[in-house]
Amino acid sequence: MKRRDALGAILVASIAPVLGTRTAFAAPFSRGLINPPTEPMRFSRVLRRGLGDGREITIARSFSVHFAPAQEGFDLAGRQAEVEVDLPEQLAAFAELERARDDSAMFPISLDPFGQIAVSRAPAPMSAQVEAAVAQALAAIDRQGHAPGDRERLRQFALAVHNGGGAITAHMPVDLFAPAGGQQEFRQTLALEDGMAGEVRTLFDGETDAETGLMQTAWREIVTEVEGDRRTSREEWTLGLA
Repeated sequence: MKRRDALGAILVASIAPVLGTRTAFAAPFSRGLINPPTEPMRFSRVLRRGLGDGREITIARSFSVHFAPAQEGFDLAGRQAEVEVDLPEQLAAFAELERARDDSAMFPISLDPFGQIAVSRAPAPMSAQVEAAVAQALAAIDRQGHAPGDRERLRQFALAVHNGGGAITAHMPVDLFAPAGGQQEFRQTLALEDGMAGEVRTLFDGETDAETGLMQTAWREIVTEVEGDRRTSREEWTLGLA
């Protein structure tokens, strides 16, 4: 297995639920109770993924949200307000799917009194539409004369981009809305074919507002590396008054 192909093989794994479990990103909690504002807020999430050739894809979503007291903490209700997608031309079909997809179904998100995520929801998968988009993407790739290895790598990447959106939503860091402070790191080693080894390293950090205890900015970086070849995904979140 070539190093490039090995990177493609673990591309989906880099954002799979096994690497995104809440316990993997939860640091020991050291902050106090949160005090959310009553005014509407704007919650934003940006996903960036490197293609390995200097290019990058970006998917940005913004949500209108508001906090409400609940029996065991707070409920965060919201709806998608805006989406921006920047994908390579070969993935135009996926770009249209991402623009059309509404991630509002992940709300409401239940938080405990300390701002830790208790319950969140994820949008239902769009398997039929995804398969159609894969077919369109592969047809475009074939017309442009890409080598078989590049074709498969782009196919895996396209699937990771779209299916990964739901995985990311479902596996947000447990302390996303009230980061514990201090960079958190999680590593997982992957055994590949031909005796090669790969590693997925995840970093998470964030800053909070002193008055509310809520996250102002946060980021999570996922680095996949095989035999010196490296590819990076990065998520960035912001939360502030609308």
